[in-house]
Amino acid sequence: MEIELRQATPADEQWLFGLHEAAHRHLVESAYGPWDAEEQRELFRPLVDDHDVIVVSADHRDAGAVYLGERDGDTWLELIEVEPECQGSGVGTAALRWVVGESRQRQRGTLLQVHRMNERARRLYEREGFTSYGVTATHHLLRHG
Repeated sequence: MEIELRQATPADEQWLFGLHEAAHRHLVESAYGPWDAEEQRELFRPLVDDHDVIVVSADHRDAGAVYLGERDGDTWLELIEVEPECQGSGVGTAALRWVVGESRQRQRGTLLQVHRMNERARRLYEREGFTSYGVTATHHLLRHG
């Protein structure tokens, strides 16, 4: 599988929100109740506005996205999303390794939080070398580097 990464553009916004819903709706509904598209769009807006958004393509097809920021001098991985039909294919792992590699080149660590209900993602992060540095009522806080 060939993985490519590119900066998101305003033309990607509709697709990004669709990806967000496809990748996270079940977690949102499990944790917080029914999906309210209008409310979710309001919560999604700052993700796009306040982060560096990278689209991940697999075999020349958009398959995921990462949302990056900075926290305490380290890279903050706000969100990583992969189309459900591409999950388990290595797209998320490739994107995560790219983020960690970019952080390492800048002599930074990589920080993230993962919802306590998202054990599959937590296992991926731990397999890729992330370790716990804290827990909140809803999330595990993880660090690499």
